[in-house]
Amino acid sequence: MFCRQCGSEVQQGMRFCTSCGAEQPPGGGGKGMSTAAKAVIISLVVVLVAAGAGIGIFFAVRGGSDGDNPPPPPGDNGETKASEKLAYLDSGDIYTIDLDGTGRRRITDRGDIVDFAVAPDASRMAFVVGSDDQSVIFKMGADGSDESQVTLPEKGWADNPVFDPDSKYIYFTRITPEGMADMEAGRPHAVEFERYVISANKVDDLASYEGLQEQSIVGLFVDPAGGDIYFNLFGSDYPSSVPHKLEVGPPVSETEYMPMETDAPGFDVLAYQLTGFSRDGADVSYYKHALYRDVNDNPQQSVYACFRPTGGGRETVIDSYTPSADEVGSVKGLEFSTASDARYYLAKVRSGGGASTSTTLEFYMGIGSTKPTSTGLDVTVSNNPERYTPLVWHLLHVK
Repeated sequence: MFCRQCGSEVQQGMRFCTSCGAEQPPGGGGKGMSTAAKAVIISLVVVLVAAGAGIGIFFAVRGGSDGDNPPPPPGDNGETKASEKLAYLDSGDIYTIDLDGTGRRRITDRGDIVDFAVAPDASRMAFVVGSDDQSVIFKMGADGSDESQVTLPEKGWADNPVFDPDSKYIYFTRITPEGMADMEAGRPHAVEFERYVISANKVDDLASYEGLQEQSIVGLFVDPAGGDIYFNLFGSDYPSSVPHKLEVGPPVSETEYMPMETDAPGFDVLAYQLTGFSRDGADVSYYKHALYRDVNDNPQQSVYACFRPTGGGRETVIDSYTPSADEVGSVKGLEFSTASDARYYLAKVRSGGGASTSTTLEFYMGIGSTKPTSTGLDVTVSNNPERYTPLVWHLLHVK
């Protein structure tokens, strides 16, 4: 059968076109297709691990329905690409590289970094130093200078750093010694939300999330428009991620932002994983993890990368993939441009991954709702086959 919108061939049983994302009509234009055959959504996947280090992923997609290809917005003719570079993690250190593949530079010399964040004004980075018995946050200049410690190991495990829109604060989570679980006493653990005030060199307590059992918080995101904090709460099953919103206040309040769905037509479960906001805060991006059954009633899973207006509205699906052991073809990061509201970049695993000793990421760029095309930039990072190696990258604005 063929897509009614773009004319591409659509596999029997697919509910959405893999080229343009358009939903197919009942019957799908093919002979003998049952309603149960139309169980799959098309989209792009990026799976953030619940081990503590994720990949910041954002969209800068504007307007139109699935499949629309609007012209680039004024001023976004490709010339501004030189105003950003890529920062990425390899073997426990942070490197930067120009988007044309030149100018690669190692800006740290530690070998123990497991996650990092970039300030919106590109003045600083915050990074997490992790080991088997501690997790500590540091800050430094975007060029690797002026490194200093933000949290103390004796005060607990600190993770998930993110800057506020004005680059004045570093928000993070921490599990304190008092908040650690006591299995014998039947006491669950608690996660503290804290804010480091850069100018005053002090930490403010914001809120506590208590009663966590076999759950973890992975990834903090700050809405550039409203300044509120968002986070993903993971459980022990898959899929289990549920985005939450933390209004900084005062008073501080917490609500479930994108609840899990168990009654969506054609799906057993839809779980959402927040990935970020557009530069102006107009759109929110997220993964949609789906469990469903194919035409033969076999269980299947797919992960979709989507965006919608921050306040709610029509969802746009960018692309998709099915999780696999070798990870080739999977997406490992999608982030808004720091120089344009309408441009975004994503990374796909071209080779390696899984149990390999290295992973090669190929970077793509898209404008608006157009499908991304290869930039020609490849980055190879080392893996530790015996221990999960986080694939972390962010765009760094160049003034």
